[in-house]
Amino acid sequence: MAAEDPLLYLALGDVHYSNIADNDVDTFATAYDRMLTQPGQAALYRSVPVSYVWDDHDYGPNDSDADSPSRDAARQAFREQVPSHPLVSDGAIYRAFTIGRVRFVVTDTRSERRGVSMLGAEQLAWFEDEIVAASRTHALVLWMNPSPWIGQANPSGDGWAGFADERRQIADVLADADVDNLLMVSGDAHMLGYDDGSNSGYASDGSPGFAVFQTAALDRPGNVKGGPYSGGAFPGFGQYGVIDVNDDGQLLEVRLSGKNWKGDVIISEQLEFPT
Repeated sequence: MAAEDPLLYLALGDVHYSNIADNDVDTFATAYDRMLTQPGQAALYRSVPVSYVWDDHDYGPNDSDADSPSRDAARQAFREQVPSHPLVSDGAIYRAFTIGRVRFVVTDTRSERRGVSMLGAEQLAWFEDEIVAASRTHALVLWMNPSPWIGQANPSGDGWAGFADERRQIADVLADADVDNLLMVSGDAHMLGYDDGSNSGYASDGSPGFAVFQTAALDRPGNVKGGPYSGGAFPGFGQYGVIDVNDDGQLLEVRLSGKNWKGDVIISEQLEFPT
């Protein structure tokens, strides 16, 4: 990954698997230190800027939400240990930032999750406003979303399939605003995967979805979550995703590549966003 010479590394959760249930900031600091001193990861993080958002295993126990016993410590430890763009909230870690004509929108899908809402009322309102405004002022909006989006509604699901009503609400907002320059980059599932919008649309009026790029397992065992994906799902360890953006001021081109540590290209997709 370091050899790709990336401008930015998007870390979409589960950067460690400590599953901390103790409301202790020092315990989180120790987990971050342990991760940052692993030779391979240390070499990457020393050479590449990082934008990081947690998922369950690095926020709290497995499948954790706003009721996690370590919620307060996780939020404080993030602010003490993790450099980031300015956070919108005093609690959750959602935010947005811009590089060139690309707006990056980062959602916290864990620490506000409760009941039938994954994002919580405050974050959801911010997100809907941000995504619509960004779509009109930027050539591309890239949504950093740790939880898999695509999947049949299932109240017990841990991804967006378990929050189908909120997912539909977001899809309706996108449809009503005619947002057509959105790319989701998602984590949690230990696989490479791609959907061209054929399966990611959940709006009430049947509007098409948007491109979804699942960005692999890194060094974890493979598994498949959600789907179907028009471009397939490829579980396995030693995989990562690359997003190349070329913007000439008239046409913004995005090349998505899913690779493994051997250099094999498993997924290759090209997107264009005329402006």
